[in-house]
Amino acid sequence: MGEIPLLAPWLQAVARAFAEVPVYAVGGAVRNTLMNLPVSDVDLCGPARPDTVMNLCKGTEIEPRLRAAHFGTVELHIGGHMAEYTTFRQDSYRGGHQPFAVRFADTVEADAMRRDFSVNALYTPLNDLGTVIDPTGGLPCLRERVLHTVTDDPDQVLKDDGLRILRAARFQAELGFTLTDAVLLSARKYASLLDEIAAERKRDELTRLLMADTKYPTLQRTAPPVSAGLRTLVRVGAWERLFYDLAPIDFSIMDHTAALGVGAKLALLYCYGTPAALLARMTALRYAKREALAAAGALAAMQGIENNSALSDVLRFGLAAVHTAKGMLAARAAADPKDWEALANAERILKQITERNLPESLRGLAVGGRELLGLCRETGAPRERIGSVLAALWKEAVDGQVPNTPSALRSRARKLLIDSPGDE
Repeated sequence: MGEIPLLAPWLQAVARAFAEVPVYAVGGAVRNTLMNLPVSDVDLCGPARPDTVMNLCKGTEIEPRLRAAHFGTVELHIGGHMAEYTTFRQDSYRGGHQPFAVRFADTVEADAMRRDFSVNALYTPLNDLGTVIDPTGGLPCLRERVLHTVTDDPDQVLKDDGLRILRAARFQAELGFTLTDAVLLSARKYASLLDEIAAERKRDELTRLLMADTKYPTLQRTAPPVSAGLRTLVRVGAWERLFYDLAPIDFSIMDHTAALGVGAKLALLYCYGTPAALLARMTALRYAKREALAAAGALAAMQGIENNSALSDVLRFGLAAVHTAKGMLAARAAADPKDWEALANAERILKQITERNLPESLRGLAVGGRELLGLCRETGAPRERIGSVLAALWKEAVDGQVPNTPSALRSRARKLLIDSPGDE
């Protein structure tokens, strides 16, 4: 296995506590160790029931926390680390995505059949790390970088939980696997099950897929990660379950987005759509409001740059949005030379903002509400107009119509208050 993360002292302390009861690492911890990739989460399993696990930890440095007795899940905390232990079990599904019946089991072979893909159903005993138990043919798939289900017929796995369709595309992106034809066919057959999946679960898998180009930077791949995963979503009919009537873009753009966050990557997918549509979709997928607004602002800024809009129309979404828009345009220009002009425009705008010391927001204006309040008293204008006049001053200062100096802005504000007393 090469370097073995499972040899960590805290995990060996768990192995000692389970000296009389079999305990196995399973899933990503074993798969990644075999692939010489980092291990982030450790899942453990075995035949011991939750009450037995709680008793095994008594008098040891392990703090057990019962999380879901019905599912046999106990968190094992030790020295700032945590492993999740789950009793071997067999799950029965009804309705497409959640087990309605759980029965504890006693063997690796029984437990393996409740998992999704064979490369995630590899087991290593903590007290014998040189052994890998492979009940579903995961080792050959791992060697060939092929993703197949734990069953010969993928229908038996994908119909139980539609989220596994997104997980397949995500594993393809993250790990460089190729989905078998049978998995692709089955995924298309059951793509409609994604409609039954909670938005948060779909959001999390989509986020991991979009960020796959940053997950394992040392992994040698045969295809660009993000675009490969997105093409699979389209191929199996999952794209429209996530994005409805949004037309897929040229995904080669996504091969140059490693420096971008997930919001900017989603904005790129909507580069021919509207900021409002992007905001609505991110909201529906339960992305944080601030993240969704930032993505919509970056998309609007990028489209403003492409359309040669007034500088104020670009900067009104914030300087951070302009910087993000530049990164998005850089990704597009790397994929298609015709976008270099828009990228150059973005660079010119950022340079102009810096060199001319333009106000990034109302706070950057050389005058504020206090000065305008005095002008309202002098001119007899209602104080309620201060906000709209400040907005007009900011736009004109950014667009170069008036210098951002106290005297120039006060003079212009006085004129605005006098000339348009009722509807600024």
